[in-house]
Amino acid sequence: MKKQNIEKQNVKNYWEDKTPQTWYSNKDLTQSPVSWFNELSYKRYNVFYEYLLDVAEFNYHSGEKVLEIGTGIGTDLVSYAKNGSIVSGVDLTENAIEMTKKHLQAFNLKAENLLVADAENLPFKDNQFDLVYCFGVLHHTPNTDKGIQEVIRVLKPGGKFIIMLYSRGWKHYFKRLFIFGLLKGYLFKYGYDKTVNKTTEVQGDSPLTYVLTKKVIKQIFQSLKTESMTIRRYRLGEFFDYAPYNSRKLPGFITKLFYFFSLEKLLGENYIIKGFKSDENNKRNFNQKHSVWQVLWDEYKNYKK
Repeated sequence: MKKQNIEKQNVKNYWEDKTPQTWYSNKDLTQSPVSWFNELSYKRYNVFYEYLLDVAEFNYHSGEKVLEIGTGIGTDLVSYAKNGSIVSGVDLTENAIEMTKKHLQAFNLKAENLLVADAENLPFKDNQFDLVYCFGVLHHTPNTDKGIQEVIRVLKPGGKFIIMLYSRGWKHYFKRLFIFGLLKGYLFKYGYDKTVNKTTEVQGDSPLTYVLTKKVIKQIFQSLKTESMTIRRYRLGEFFDYAPYNSRKLPGFITKLFYFFSLEKLLGENYIIKGFKSDENNKRNFNQKHSVWQVLWDEYKNYKK
């Protein structure tokens, strides 16, 4: 993957006053923190990312040590904590960590660690967490490969990772490259990388955004010790799931048709990558494929023993 030569401080400065999800509500946080956080949570899981309640597995990691890389305002970290996880979180910005602390406090929840930290240099020892969760963050760090290496490093053997990275879905080609890139001339004026940076986030002009292919993601993980990894697309997003920029959604029957035929698996804008860190004490190779007959023969041999 071609790396962009962007200073990490520029990334930090951009997100310091643009913490994701804060634009979901017009309410005053200081007047009613619980109400404000509840509204953001509702919109996250019922409007903007309906698939997230399923893929994030909030209610399946009770009692486990969970690390979120890139907490934002803490909506997902709070969801893990509410379901009994022992949570820790890091974010590149001070504001996000302060917001996450307020979010936890609003619901009388606690975190084991909440730290301002760099995803490429996590302040944890090896083999610490049962689950590492990172939603929409590592495509904003200069060295995405290093960030993913850190995910695997801090996981316990057999621990699980859930990562979301941007994919080249319908919006990438139609909105970013066709409308902005060709019709508005961004590609000719700025080139590919800056065109993508300028058109991927709600506020625009992101200093750094990678939009990845499945092939590149596989290459990143190729040298890492993982098992049972899956890469799947989700979310049609704008105009299908919600109306952006005071516009209108597409007619409901069109959206239903797209999801009925599972077109989000082809056109979706989010890749969800799930898998496990290899456990050397577990001799079974989950990545090795066997025929049905091989499985039956192995079972027969085990039975005869």
